[in-house]
Amino acid sequence: MSRNGAAKIEVQSVVKRFGKVIAVDEVSFAVKEGEILGLLGPSGCGKTTILRSISGLEEIDGGKILLDGAVVSSPAEKKFVPPEKRRLGFVFQNYALWPNMTVKQNIAYCLRGFPKEERERRIANSLELVGLADVGARYPSQLSGGQQQRVALARSVSYEPKVILLDEPLSNLDQKERERVRGELRLLLKRIGITTVFVTHDQEEAFVICDRVILMNNGKIEQQGTPDFLYASPANLFVAEFIGRGNILKAELRSADSAAGIATFAIPDLDAELTCQYEGRLPEKVSYVVIRRNEIDLSKAKPNFKENVLSGKIVAKEFRGAVTDNRIRVGNAEIVATKHKFEMDSEIADGDDVYLHVPPRAVKPVAD
Repeated sequence: MSRNGAAKIEVQSVVKRFGKVIAVDEVSFAVKEGEILGLLGPSGCGKTTILRSISGLEEIDGGKILLDGAVVSSPAEKKFVPPEKRRLGFVFQNYALWPNMTVKQNIAYCLRGFPKEERERRIANSLELVGLADVGARYPSQLSGGQQQRVALARSVSYEPKVILLDEPLSNLDQKERERVRGELRLLLKRIGITTVFVTHDQEEAFVICDRVILMNNGKIEQQGTPDFLYASPANLFVAEFIGRGNILKAELRSADSAAGIATFAIPDLDAELTCQYEGRLPEKVSYVVIRRNEIDLSKAKPNFKENVLSGKIVAKEFRGAVTDNRIRVGNAEIVATKHKFEMDSEIADGDDVYLHVPPRAVKPVAD
């Protein structure tokens, strides 16, 4: 199960319909060997349908899917390789563990075609790989949610698949357990070195686990890239709203210096102008700017900056543990600035007049 055994996935112009509904609409992407790719998006966006199409649990209506360079699905070529012949591991949302079987028996069930000695070796190796070498005799009900998830993963890798597909594998865990397990899962997948496609609706989960993320909506790809790229450079309004927590404001371009990477926008709701510092090309037809909540400086004294200084009034402070959301009325808009308790001026209280400074790099222009 080394990186050399991992496979490359290619999805080329795939279309999948359910009656008159187009669930997947001309979707194309490739997954590099050993890469963890995340399919992210709201419910009904088509991400699970793509996963099931890669696995062979769904037959596509158009385009083609290749595994390790070989076509496994292509209506035009009248080719469809059944799931059991694709050498894929699939971890379902509910783990699909047999409750009346021990951990070893659950894994052995998938290795029925192997000789006994080989079966025992694979069971032992897969449990060792996921750090559960000592739970083989237990039943699923005797394990924590995180342990059950790892057993499901061990079962999937026991027959040494080319690719592993994960469909919302952490959704059944409580929040604290999910936060613990997601980091462990990434380390485990990287240690195995297997090509992985991971489906989730949870942005933080996708960002922690995946090397690259594809954000989908209504059966199409909205944007793809590394987590930090999606966060820093949203391609459009949908991406900006889905990724991260930001203040989204209507904007009108006033001037742009492409050589310097500087643009100025009028923000009607703030009755102010904001300077933006950007890299590359300014998006065409910019109609909004996004300001991430944690990138706004907040103070009672007026800061010594020439640009992007706003004045407002605190209308609410929402304590969220380590951080506080400060809701500030600026012009006709409400701006939220999220600050860690050690970043906050202790004298700032509800109803206070305050100043905001938005660094030009924190102003992200986006198209509608």
